[in-house]
Amino acid sequence: MTEKTRHEESFEFQAEIKKLLNILSHSLYTHKEVFLRELISNASDALTKMRFHALSNTEHDDKELSLEINIDVDEKKKTLTISDTGIGMTKDEIIQNIGTIAKSGSLDFIAKLSEQAKKDSNIIGQFGVGFYSVFMVADEVRIRTKSYKKDESAIEWHSDGTGKYFLNSTEKEKRGTEIIVHLKEEEKEYTDKSRIQSIIKKYSNFVSFPIMVCGERANQITAIWKEPKKNITEEQYNEFYKFITNTEETPLFRLHTSAEAPIQFYSILYCPSANYEVYGFKKLDHGIQVYSNKILIQSDCTTLLPEYMRFIRGVVDSSDIPLNISRETFQDNRIIHKIKSILVKQTLSLLQDMAKNEREKYETLWRQFGRILKEGMHFDSENRETLAQLMRFNSSRCQNFDGLISLREYADRMKPEQKEIYYITAVNRETIEKSPYLEIFRKKDVEVLYLTDPNDEILLAELQEFEKKPIRSADQANLDLLKDGEKKIVDTTEEPKDFEATFNHLLKTLRLTLADKVTDVKESQRLSDSPCCLVNPEGMPSVHVQKLIQMMHSDYKIAKKIMEINRKHRLIQNLAKMNENTDYQQLVEKIALQLFENALMQDGIVSDPTSMVPRLNEIMEELTKATLGEGKRIII
Repeated sequence: MTEKTRHEESFEFQAEIKKLLNILSHSLYTHKEVFLRELISNASDALTKMRFHALSNTEHDDKELSLEINIDVDEKKKTLTISDTGIGMTKDEIIQNIGTIAKSGSLDFIAKLSEQAKKDSNIIGQFGVGFYSVFMVADEVRIRTKSYKKDESAIEWHSDGTGKYFLNSTEKEKRGTEIIVHLKEEEKEYTDKSRIQSIIKKYSNFVSFPIMVCGERANQITAIWKEPKKNITEEQYNEFYKFITNTEETPLFRLHTSAEAPIQFYSILYCPSANYEVYGFKKLDHGIQVYSNKILIQSDCTTLLPEYMRFIRGVVDSSDIPLNISRETFQDNRIIHKIKSILVKQTLSLLQDMAKNEREKYETLWRQFGRILKEGMHFDSENRETLAQLMRFNSSRCQNFDGLISLREYADRMKPEQKEIYYITAVNRETIEKSPYLEIFRKKDVEVLYLTDPNDEILLAELQEFEKKPIRSADQANLDLLKDGEKKIVDTTEEPKDFEATFNHLLKTLRLTLADKVTDVKESQRLSDSPCCLVNPEGMPSVHVQKLIQMMHSDYKIAKKIMEINRKHRLIQNLAKMNENTDYQQLVEKIALQLFENALMQDGIVSDPTSMVPRLNEIMEELTKATLGEGKRIII
């Protein structure tokens, strides 16, 4: 310690602070404005301590002094002054708080800051050294402070951030702290009143104490998330939502929650009324704002809610979260993960309650955000069962395409003998209704889920079962529906005399003709109105899932299927008779190939249009010749 003047003392900064100041003064941060957030946060802490002390003690100066933060600018002098009427500091306290880094881990902090100096200014203050961020914009900083304690003298601290700081007695009438920032030439933007106001609105809008900028209050919004629910009106909730989202819409729902143990936090979450992703806009950005004691940490936190809840908007505030926690640290922070777990479960519980008691409202939400919520089925195995109960589908029991049911409702409507849950996938309800796969379900009056979003089938395939009931695609070869012989529907359609041998002969011909296109040709137990269909072998994904795979991997080939033919259909009976006559063999083979192509088209696949069109022309030519008596006469 050396004597600079009669009343001024010179001190060396702690070694870690010297390193810190060197980094700050020579690094190019992209968000230097955070220095003001840090100073306001420190001022708010000082005011909070003063308020707490005043509740239990009467021995302090300036009892009539209002608790507030004042910010003034002087463009000519290039100074920015931040003052508070808080608890103030004594000489020993200012040496301890400003001259050293008292918290452990300071060396780790310095090393980390050095590594990220040009990347992430949010790391500033992570170990309680946020005050020093002011040297990113300052040539010199002066602090004038007076403790609330009686008979304590005012102290002035000043430094240019190069390694030393100086202390001397000063005159200050009222308790509190005043920081005078002498700005660098290139940082004079911080003498602009509107610039200061915008920074406050961004980071410190919800500070409990008034923040006055050049005599005008800058923080007007109340942090309603910390208020008791009973004190907040519906209008206040909606106005707060409009403020944080910058919209005029009314949210679909809100979730106002608080927790005291094991972690203290407050939050208000909202669901918007519209999803702009469905209109072809880019993927929604996360909309959770994270605060520490009402000071903004992140405005677009991607960690506190999972990706499938990215449409949720709101705020989360916890004093347990470090003020300047970095985005990288967020990922591994134990407190963050605990808060996330609580918020996810509370949000899902609210959705379950809404689905049960406010059906129309929930269905509105599902139509907007259901596609996003379904992503959770892939990635959130812990809550997959809950998410499965929240999923909604159209079905054969719904009156129109807009109808929605849950898996729970489907299960409740299942007949006693029904052991499986069935679904079918196509581009729209109209196409599904024409599918030959539904014929057996209609005859047996069994409900089928209609999936028009191909992703739904992947989700159900991952789910595999619901309440121990297997979930099966209607185009699978071996459905339980086809095995209940006792309840098999009796088909009274007449067959030609001695048709069994003729039909078996046709099966052999079709197997030979389609040998390279199908795995087998069998008699169908499911068809009543269509001549044939293609079904998937056991364990094979449906054709719609295979088409999705093919879109991602162009070299993927759609797997061969089993062809089922309906012996009761007039076309199959006619083809079987023609097959008995060797004169018609070529025509039978062409018709067999066309039946296969027709079945593929019903599944949304056109395998080879260049060969199909000529084949159709040849078949029509043969038939017209026979009709006109120019070719072999076809007698059925």
